[in-house]
Amino acid sequence: MNPSAGDRVVVRFRKGPGAPADWRADEAATLSDVTGILESADPDLRVRRGGESLLIPAELVVAVKVLSDKPVRNSEIRSLEVAAARGWPGLESEMIDGWLARAGGGFTRRANSAVPLEMGARLDSQTTDRLRQWYAARDLPLLISAVSRLIPSAHVPVADYTCTVDVLTGPVGTTGTTQPEHTVAISDQPSDEWIANYADGRTIPDVSVARAVVCAYDGGRLGFAEIRDPEGGVIAIGRGAVTTGLKDEVWLGLSALLTVPGHRGHGHGRSIMAAIEAWGATAGAVSTYLQVETTNQRAREWYRRLGFGLHHSYGYLEDR
Repeated sequence: MNPSAGDRVVVRFRKGPGAPADWRADEAATLSDVTGILESADPDLRVRRGGESLLIPAELVVAVKVLSDKPVRNSEIRSLEVAAARGWPGLESEMIDGWLARAGGGFTRRANSAVPLEMGARLDSQTTDRLRQWYAARDLPLLISAVSRLIPSAHVPVADYTCTVDVLTGPVGTTGTTQPEHTVAISDQPSDEWIANYADGRTIPDVSVARAVVCAYDGGRLGFAEIRDPEGGVIAIGRGAVTTGLKDEVWLGLSALLTVPGHRGHGHGRSIMAAIEAWGATAGAVSTYLQVETTNQRAREWYRRLGFGLHHSYGYLEDR
C-alpha cells in the first residue's frame, strides 16, 4: 500500500549522505528508522516527528509501514470488529472455534467470510476444516477475513491475501459538514433504485439476495441514504449501521458509499456521509468507522483529508 499524507508511518532507511541522524547513535548500524506523520512523498519522504520535519531521500528508503493513528489495543480491534460484524452479519451465521462464520448467498465478501471475534481464535488445520465444511454445506467457498493482530500472523502470510482492507475511524462528525450541500433522504429500507445502484457490476444470485444482505443487521439501527437528481433518479447512496461493540460502545458504520459516474466531484459523497453521521448521532453513535481497500488510493486519501485515521487492517484469504 502506498501511504497517504497524514498517515502515521515508520520509515526504514539506509544510513548515508542526506539521511536523518540515527537516533540510536549506533555507528555499526547500516539501517535506521523514523516514526512520525507523513507530510509528503514526492518522491522524497518528509516525516514530522515531534517538532521537527525530517527529509528522507527516496533512494535510501527500504520500507514504509503505515501504523494506526494512535496505539490501539487488541481488545479495541476486537470490539470494533464485533460492532462491524453486527452491522453486516450476512443472512445466517455461527460461531466456530472463535470465528463468526457468515453466509449471505454469495453477495459481498463481508457477508460471506469468517472473522475472528473471540480471544484465542486460531487458523489451525482443525478450525480450517470445520469452517470449510460449514461453507461447503452452503455451496460457498471458505473466505477468511484475517484481522491484523487477532490471529497469529504465522497462520496467515500477508503475501497470501487476495485483498487488504483498512479500517478507518473518527468521531461522529468527522466529515465536518453540519449542513449537507445536497438534499439527502434517509429511510430504514433501501429503495429499488438504491439496490440497483449498489448491485450494479457485482455478481449477485438475484436482487432479492442483495436486498436481504444489505438489510441484515444484528441489533441497532440501519439507515439508507440517497440523493436524487431533479428528474428523480438516484445519483448517490450510502448505508449507515449503528451497532455496539463488546463494551457497549456505540459505533456508526459507513458503507455502500457510491456516486453515479457523471455526478462525481460535486460533493454528493460528502453530503451523504454528513447526513448519515447526523442520523447516527441521533441514534447515540459516538464514533464512526468505514472500510476501504488499500489499493483504492484515491478514496483512501479522500477519507484521510476528511479526518479519518487508520485503526487497523485485515486481509481476505481464499481457501485453496
